[in-house]
Amino acid sequence: MMRWLKLCIVALLVGCTARTPTPTAVLTVATFNLEWLGDGINDRKERTEQDLQRMAEVLTELNADLIGIQEVENPQALRRLLRYLPGYEGAVGALGKQQNVGLLYRRTVQVQLLGEYTPLIVEPGRTRPGFLAYCRAGNFDFYVMVVHLKSSSRYDSTEELQQRARELRQRQAEQLARWVDSLLHAGPEQDVLLIGDFNDTPKRKRYPTLQALVEHPSLHFLTADLRSCRYERAYTIDHIVVTTSALQRYKSGSAFVANFYARFPFTVAEQISDHCPVVAQFDVSAPDND
Repeated sequence: MMRWLKLCIVALLVGCTARTPTPTAVLTVATFNLEWLGDGINDRKERTEQDLQRMAEVLTELNADLIGIQEVENPQALRRLLRYLPGYEGAVGALGKQQNVGLLYRRTVQVQLLGEYTPLIVEPGRTRPGFLAYCRAGNFDFYVMVVHLKSSSRYDSTEELQQRARELRQRQAEQLARWVDSLLHAGPEQDVLLIGDFNDTPKRKRYPTLQALVEHPSLHFLTADLRSCRYERAYTIDHIVVTTSALQRYKSGSAFVANFYARFPFTVAEQISDHCPVVAQFDVSAPDND
């Protein structure tokens, strides 16, 4: 009887051990185009407090530690959203007119804001700068560049204007590739993340504009195969791109589109944004590899 009881206790302990593996610390990174997030004064896209609360709810449910943001009018607009995001801080640039880029981050992440990256303004008035920061979470330290590359919008009403927009986006992609090269060659830090609205997919066959990044030997699109939340036959244009060193920390299969259009009625979802967040996770417990 005693021997049977001892065997049961041992089996129970072994079973408990098997069901409680040692957790791996992760960093969750996202990017979200907030579509004309305004300061409440003559906004291009008017939003109620309930709209802002829903936007914050979508962001909170991502459980993201670092979120690249696009299309924010100014710091006042960002503060309207931050009221509903306890535990987060944020910063936004000023050289993108009403469509500035910036960063939201949890206070648990060490973030050194380095400001706007102006070489991405390849044509003043028509292109925006990037927003650069140096971050650390656990053993993972890295540069992150938030971008919003040139769109091919409805205002490009002729083939000539559309071609010009594609050329500008291509030049911005080339500039990003040069920046990554200079960073990798300059010093020991090899971990770089490019996140944001690229306004194109690396899958494009006709008129591709991101080739400088797609063909770069040290860059990898984690989000290339993800689909748009609004147009199910289209690929997403919001991306998370990493260097080879950072790729080693990527948790395979973790990239996804947070499709809130599947949750809310279309008219409600439209008031949140015409984009959906794109998310990926990284292991921050492994030793620093650069």
